Amino acid sequence: MTDEDMRVCFAMFAMLKVTWNRGEEEQDARDCWSIADEMIKAKNLEQDEGIASIKKRQYKRKDVSQ
Repeated sequence: MTDEDMRVCFAMFAMLKVTWNRGEEEQDARDCWSIADEMIKAKNLEQDEGIASIKKRQYKRKDVSQ
């Protein structure tokens, strides 16, 4: 799925949550596209924190033969 396909999908989901105001449909539609654009930006950000960025630790074996 391309970013443009995801943008359209995100805009559709945003439409479900927007409170539509009579006479302001054009602005409401623009808001949905803005929300979709922000979701694409968030998807493309690299995670610097959290479980996804935790790297496996390298453990050194202790010499127990002493």
